[in-house]
Parts: sequence; structure tokens; C-alpha cells
Amino acid sequence: MASIWDVAKLAGVSKSTVSRVVSDNGPVKEETRLAIERAMKELNYTPSYFAQGIRTGKTKSIAMLVPDQSNVFYNAMLDGIETEALKYGYMVIVCNTNRNLPTEISYTKELLKRNIDGIIYNTYEKSRKNLDYFLSLSETLPLVFMDNIVPKGETAPYVIAEGYQSTKSAVHYLFNKGCRKIAYIRIPPDISVINHRYEGYKAGLQECGISINKELVFQSEKRSITETHMDVGMEGAKYLMSLQNRPDAIMAATDVIAIGAIKYLKSQGIKIPDEVKIIGYDNINLCTIVDPQLTTIAQPIREIGAVAARILINRINGVHNDQEQVVLNAELLIRETT
Repeated sequence: MASIWDVAKLAGVSKSTVSRVVSDNGPVKEETRLAIERAMKELNYTPSYFAQGIRTGKTKSIAMLVPDQSNVFYNAMLDGIETEALKYGYMVIVCNTNRNLPTEISYTKELLKRNIDGIIYNTYEKSRKNLDYFLSLSETLPLVFMDNIVPKGETAPYVIAEGYQSTKSAVHYLFNKGCRKIAYIRIPPDISVINHRYEGYKAGLQECGISINKELVFQSEKRSITETHMDVGMEGAKYLMSLQNRPDAIMAATDVIAIGAIKYLKSQGIKIPDEVKIIGYDNINLCTIVDPQLTTIAQPIREIGAVAARILINRINGVHNDQEQVVLNAELLIRETT
């Protein structure tokens, strides 16, 4: 394997000159740069980011904190992050915090020991202690928030999808389809960052002249580490179908919850969408695999990841702009469940 010394010898320059070209740090004549790049290509030289990190303090690596690696939503987000990061030579480290707030902080401290260049922070819960920690950290380390937790007035960068208005619009859609008993399966209480979707559901009912019936709202208890969103969806659908006054539509806080509801309804021979219409939220790949295909409020998951990576890498390189707090639109995608 060729070394930086081999490149310098072939190009007829010093090692430090090669280093400046590799790290793009410092002036180098154009003809010298071209000679070095030719030598690197001829020798199939790959620079060591570890060695560069010793000199520059940067490791060309960023971290993505996720609360639940089993949630396929984060796989789609990672795809967007990685695609963008690799354009600039950055590797992405995925850190699963297992829905544990202390782990979010302890994991981050370990990343700092490894000279991570920046962090993309996902969480499930609005914790004042953790929010204060990460807001403080963002003053010295490039960091982008990915959940609806940054208070108004804070300048910390974030990338999120709108959930309130889109959910409200979905209620109107169901109302126009003739639904009057629209139920909702909520996320468990330990996941508070997407409550704005539920608020949109309530506002939609009110605008349609439907009184909010608490009996038609299901929220499971705080989940164990082994319980999935699909379990919540099945449990919620079972409860709703046990009611004397059954719903004619079910909205769910996430697609996986909605898919769990579909699974239960099909097991009971309940026809979708004739007897019950179903709408999810996210637009994960499973929406078009499940039968019937799931109508959902689609947020641009990969774009969310790509935008976050772009903002983070810009901040790592000292570039700041006014487009660092981004709210992307979500839209209703009509499929077979409605």
C-alpha cells in the first residue's frame, strides 16, 4: 500500500505539500496540485483520515444518534444522511440509544473522546436535562436536531417534518369520505416528540364539527424495550374493535402502528377500507408492501436526512446560513386502505 512519502517522491514535492493537498488546507500551486493528484491516482493512494485527524483535529466522521434502531424510519433517514455525507468524504456512525435518556448523553461523551466532527440527534422524549445538554454542546460542536424539541427563539439548527397541519388535513379527507367515527392510535407516552400529530387530529375533528370522543383514542402504556410499534397497533385495533360503537376510520401516529392495526383487522375478517379506513404517518417502504397498501401522511424522510447532513457538514467547515431551521412539508398519499 502506497504511503504519503511515496506520493511525495513520485510528484517531486515534500510530504507537507502532499498533506496540504489531501486536507485541502493551505496554498498549493495548481501545477503542483495536479502533479500530486496524478501521483495519488497512479499509486492508488488512499489518505488516512486517522492521520489527518491528528494534524487537523477532524476525523471526517459524523454520528447519528437514534432512539430505536429497529424503527425502519431511521433506516430511510440514514440513507439520506449517508448519501449526502459520502459526497464530502464523511463516514456516518450510527449510535442506538435504546430509548434511554442517560444513554444519549453518555454515548455522546464517548463520541467526543473519539473526536467526532458533528452529531445528528434523534430522540423520542422531550427531556429538559437532555435538551439543555445538547443545546449547550451545539455551541461548541456542530449539531443538528431532528425532532420537534428545539424551543422557539433558540438558534440551534434543526430539520423536521410538519405534522400538525397535514394530520388535520387527513381528518378532513376522511370526513369527506363519509367517516364520522374517526379513531386515533397514539404513540406511547414515553415518545412525546410527535404529539403535534395528535393535536392536528383533534383540531381536524373540531373543524369538521365532530366532538372529540376519548373512547376513540387509544394510547398504550410506556413500552418495554421489546414491544414494537406494530404491537401497539394490534393492541389499539383490538381495543377499538371491542367498542360497542366501533370506529369507521383509524388514524395512527406512525405507519408501523397502522400496519399493526391492519394485521389485527385482517385476522378478524374486518374489511379494509369498506368497514374501516386506515391512515398512517411517515411513508416508510412497508406501506406499499402491506396488503392492502397503506394510505399515509408522507414525510420526505430521505430528504430530511440529506438536508440535515448538508447543514451539519457546512457547520463543520465553518459555513453558517439562514436556512438552518428547516420544516419540510408532509402530504397525504392515497392508497388502498382508504
